[in-house]
Amino acid sequence: MPTATVAIPPATEHVRVVRMVAGAAARRGRVPEELLDEIRLAVGEAVARVVLRHRRAGITEDVVVCLRDDPEAFEVEITDLTPMDLADDDDGLSVALTQSLVPHSSVAPQDGHQVIRLVWPLEEPAGL
Repeated sequence: MPTATVAIPPATEHVRVVRMVAGAAARRGRVPEELLDEIRLAVGEAVARVVLRHRRAGITEDVVVCLRDDPEAFEVEITDLTPMDLADDDDGLSVALTQSLVPHSSVAPQDGHQVIRLVWPLEEPAGL
């Protein structure tokens, strides 16, 4: 299960780096070509949301994104160090957009912060 980890400062100009890495990792990981744009968009939207939350909360630590490719799925985990109860400025639009692009997504508390998990299941290649 190859993993790539990207850490960016909480600044919007760095979101595109994660978007590009997500696209490259997904392409390398057997994700169908027709899903790559959706993955880049969903990951970019989710990371941008976390960046904005970090900035609003005054958190200067990096936003950490882990991308995993295994035989069953392509997964992205984004660590959000803000409190779970911090409201978003966009009335949930960013979360709704991300959820519409990702087959399986969740936000779960972990060690006093939260982790956003985006999962795209992969089909087994024919003949295996």
